[in-house]
Amino acid sequence: MVPVLDRPALGALAAIGRRALEGAVTAWAAVSLTFVALRLTGTDPVSNLLSQGLASPQQVEALRHRLGLDLPLLIQYLQFLARLLRGDLGISIYTNRPVLGVIAEQLPQTAALASCGLLISLAIGLGLGVAAGWDERGLGGRLAGGLAGLATAMPVALTGILAIWLVGLVGQRAGASEWMAALQRLLLPALVLGFASSGAVARVVQAGLRESLKAPYILAAISRGLSPGPRLLWHALRPALPPAISLIALEAAFLFGGTVVTETVFSRPGLGRLLISSILQGDYPIAQGLVILAAVVYTASYVVADVLSLVLDPRLRRTA
Repeated sequence: MVPVLDRPALGALAAIGRRALEGAVTAWAAVSLTFVALRLTGTDPVSNLLSQGLASPQQVEALRHRLGLDLPLLIQYLQFLARLLRGDLGISIYTNRPVLGVIAEQLPQTAALASCGLLISLAIGLGLGVAAGWDERGLGGRLAGGLAGLATAMPVALTGILAIWLVGLVGQRAGASEWMAALQRLLLPALVLGFASSGAVARVVQAGLRESLKAPYILAAISRGLSPGPRLLWHALRPALPPAISLIALEAAFLFGGTVVTETVFSRPGLGRLLISSILQGDYPIAQGLVILAAVVYTASYVVADVLSLVLDPRLRRTA
């Protein structure tokens, strides 16, 4: 018989284990769908090499045989899964380089952009959400809510173009400088990306905080003389954070999976542009490797989000 004190901890561990299992199944489904979709809807990449004059007919047939593209689809899929279990993502069709090496070259660029964008999204989203939920009827709360809605509604492409125009205008007046160039390389696209992701985070925090402030324990604390302040805000904010953390985990998976629009607008190298080029060229191994990376990040993000949610809201341990 499990002691009563140990049951919440075991329930929390079981919940995290279920989340990890669900993430693994989701990753398998995403990779499998990508494998089938690329081969059913895409063009033959080997034929593309022949049409572009990049290979002779003999080289094309040898490459098709080496990649296993002349085998039935089911056999190709089983061989792909077997290589994946060994950690082998294959060889790029166009560059003839290992997929892991190609992805590793672009990963630092996207990781830096995604990390900065996520931090900015957290700062802006939590700030706007707390301001809008804590002072809902005041001027500051209304402005924060409106700004959160604006961040959600404005496309990243439009925000990025406006940011580039504003920085260019300031640069013309202030003169070109190294800090301006550095701003355009990383901080500006991260700010645009973080602002776009902050709107949804702010809305979730605002809704959760609004419900928490109406909870019986908050009303009882106020009736007993606890004045509105940081202490009351923290007790009201803690139950509102787990849904926001789940949303942040989804945003993190999206950011680290490849920020296609932002990298395109700011002409930055990264996984997003690599994914688009690999799909257009029919470079199946590269596209599949990027989907696998996104699935792994998605699973890890949600496991971390569950752990943080259990730490912030102990009531979840009893219901896990």
